[in-house]
Amino acid sequence: MTRRAYHVRSPAPTAGLSAGAIALLLTGCASFAPPRTATADPAVVTALNGLVRGPCNQAVASVMAGEGIPISEVRAAIYSEIRGGPSSTVSQYDVWLYPRDQDGAVIVNLDNTCRPMQIYARGGANLQRAERRS
Repeated sequence: MTRRAYHVRSPAPTAGLSAGAIALLLTGCASFAPPRTATADPAVVTALNGLVRGPCNQAVASVMAGEGIPISEVRAAIYSEIRGGPSSTVSQYDVWLYPRDQDGAVIVNLDNTCRPMQIYARGGANLQRAERRS
């Protein structure tokens, strides 16, 4: 199953924001670090393929290895395509990994060539728990 997210252009999103508020927003965006990667275990790629079929599963498995996220702790995974430009081609993928023992998700963001760009947690998921295991 593939979920698609579409970019919708909104008029003047920064209208009414002070220069300080804009700088604060940009600083927050810059705080995402690229994810750590390691050699992906073929068994993890196979297990990930069983959860979700997607073009970047090898790269996601590499991020999971680098970040210390075992496949046994992932109960579900979903791809989200971010599309943009006049041809509405895929510009990025978000892969949502849902942990077995936590609320929320860990999101791996990749570019259209499956290069990992960032990883972050939402809705109660905790990346630090994975870091402590590795």
